[in-house]
Amino acid sequence: MGWSYAKQVKAELARLPQPQECGCLWSELLGIGSWPGTPEIFSGLDVGHAIVARRAYQVMKWLGLSPHITVEHSRRRLVFHVLTHAQMTARNGTNPIMMCPKSYLRGLFLARGYLAEPERAIHLEIWMNDERQFELASRILLPLKIRPKSSQRRGRLILYLKDGEQVRRFLIHIGAHRAVLALESAQVVKTMKNQVNRLVNSETANLRRAVESGLEQAHILRTLLTRADEPIPPELQELAQLRVAHPDWSLKELGLALHPPISKSAVNHRMRRLLARIRNEHLG
Repeated sequence: MGWSYAKQVKAELARLPQPQECGCLWSELLGIGSWPGTPEIFSGLDVGHAIVARRAYQVMKWLGLSPHITVEHSRRRLVFHVLTHAQMTARNGTNPIMMCPKSYLRGLFLARGYLAEPERAIHLEIWMNDERQFELASRILLPLKIRPKSSQRRGRLILYLKDGEQVRRFLIHIGAHRAVLALESAQVVKTMKNQVNRLVNSETANLRRAVESGLEQAHILRTLLTRADEPIPPELQELAQLRVAHPDWSLKELGLALHPPISKSAVNHRMRRLLARIRNEHLG
């Protein structure tokens, strides 16, 4: 089985090169650890995915924290412990998150994010620790023209996005550019499929109405051919006989089968004359 779309996005993010600003590294690490601010002592973090563990390990290496990884089984899944002991300090007492907020969002999504398959309905969500963390994420997202919503599931707070443009903007800001291309391609295919389905449904409905109309006309004209009090003009009789023999044919097909062939509008005109004759003779 191939990787899910969410896992592919996280793999792309985990391969991003080292940012130039040290503050961006701290911000991403805080996001991976899902901390809303600078802890006094950063002793390590636990993650449930090898991709995220490798990214956290790499970020720590870039920061010179000498990390190491241990793995254990917990509730049918692996838990990766990325451990280090270091004092985390911010320049001039500034929270690193606000120095590089997009990196913090990247870390949050890596550790706790989910993105539905692009062929399905648009849906991105991130599990939050509490209201404080949701408010921090919202404060970062609003200037980016992204308005997150929240919900509760299994007693936990979830930040989510369902608007396609906002999800696309979020992925661009956290650096998942290939994921954006995949999302846009899937949406184009989905739009085309919907258009084709609408056309097919419309054509099917038109065909059904045409067949029902043809069957009704054939029933009425069969009565006319057997009970008419006056002779039917040859051109009308030929059309009536064709309709009785081929109730499923369209007006265009009837017109092409006449001798000589006539247009669809001419067939419609003759059909109205036939039906009017029935009404006048009270044969219906």
